[in-house]
Amino acid sequence: MPAKRRKAARRSEILAAAHQVFSAHAYEDASIGEIASRADCVEGTIYTYFRNKRELFDAVLADYYDRLIADIEPRLQAIRSTRDRLYFLVARHLQIAVDDPGVSRMIIREARGHRDYFGSKLHTLNRRYSQLLLRTLVDGIARGELRADLNTTMARDMLFGGIEHLVWNELGRNRRIDAAANAEQIVGMMMSGWAPHERAEPVSRADEIADLRERLERIESILTQRR
Repeated sequence: MPAKRRKAARRSEILAAAHQVFSAHAYEDASIGEIASRADCVEGTIYTYFRNKRELFDAVLADYYDRLIADIEPRLQAIRSTRDRLYFLVARHLQIAVDDPGVSRMIIREARGHRDYFGSKLHTLNRRYSQLLLRTLVDGIARGELRADLNTTMARDMLFGGIEHLVWNELGRNRRIDAAANAEQIVGMMMSGWAPHERAEPVSRADEIADLRERLERIESILTQRR
């Protein structure tokens, strides 16, 4: 194998090993020694590719998000309705916890526990990933499928925050997540508040008076019975 190809292959092997270790342990407890052992190399080899553990951790995250977004984007573009797009995004996001619960724990753990999260590599990657949802919301508003006054930033935070809580709760109890069923419920609840309100048919003045008379008669009947 040519040296250039071998170098790329070795880097991929190190990333795969690091992904396993960081998924299984908190960042502080993950060791370069264990990563080297899983990658079948010495620790010094790792430092020829990455300056330190943090750079390796960030590379694992970037590699994961690159592959995740590359998988989602073309499939999302092929979906027509806003509701179906939201369902796909939520179900796909939940599927991460089904297919790779370790990486879900890793991301949540790092986002919650890292005091310098904002401005970190993970924060940048999460913002890039969340653009998939924001673009879906903005497009849904433009198409009239979502409320014109929807606060897209707040909607994004509520959706991802709710999903994170669900995933953390289920993984913490070692319960399997039904991505499809949960996505259907989540999107159903969200759409009940995000969809445009149907305009009521205009009511004539005569109908308003008739409705008022009927309500007054019911009240009078109730009061009469109580005497």
